Amino acid sequence: MFRTIIFDFDMTLVDSSYAIQDTMNRLAVLRGLPQVTREQVMTVIGLPIRESWVKVWGSFEEEWLTDFRAFFLADEFAGIHPFPGTVPLLDELRLRGIALGVASNRQQPVHPLKATGLEKYFSAVVGMGDVPLGKPAPDMIVKCMADLGCDSSSTLYVGDTLDDIRAARDAGVHSLGLTTGNALRHDLFAEGAWRVIDSLEEFLPLLDDGQKEPLLPGEKAPAVK
Repeated sequence: MFRTIIFDFDMTLVDSSYAIQDTMNRLAVLRGLPQVTREQVMTVIGLPIRESWVKVWGSFEEEWLTDFRAFFLADEFAGIHPFPGTVPLLDELRLRGIALGVASNRQQPVHPLKATGLEKYFSAVVGMGDVPLGKPAPDMIVKCMADLGCDSSSTLYVGDTLDDIRAARDAGVHSLGLTTGNALRHDLFAEGAWRVIDSLEEFLPLLDDGQKEPLLPGEKAPAVK
């Protein structure tokens, strides 16, 4: 049974895609850059901001980041909303005494956690600013486990990208993949996910079955009744 669960943030706990698209497009207007579609945004959510902008716009300028932080970042936070199953799941996990953490490729994920009202659930929050390397390196998951005082054998990491699964694998922990982001079910399994689900509403049955054996690729976890 897992005693510690660490979550990714964007597209795992929250739908941030529309807020990110809106604020990127407002920056694009200011800086004369091309507008971006939600489909483009979905391909870069989970990447460090510099890497994501290079992928979308072909380059990165520090002045863009300065403008983004000064004029648009607070609006992005205000537009981020937890997925429907997030708060009920976190309430239940907290009642069960499971230690909870967040490991996100955002520079400082504590700020959007506060904005969404989710910060209260987590005893450890680790971002890019806290470790030498972001995901897919295992550094932030390893640090989050250290901050929580837990070990890898009883820890589960939950995320929506292939880099999430790779980071968990290299940190030596089980991983739960979500199809709410940009990764396909079979690709998440191929990277080593222990289970793959379509929403957090399918999460609790996995804990209740008390088993750690992986499902076969293509096999679905049971939905909450």
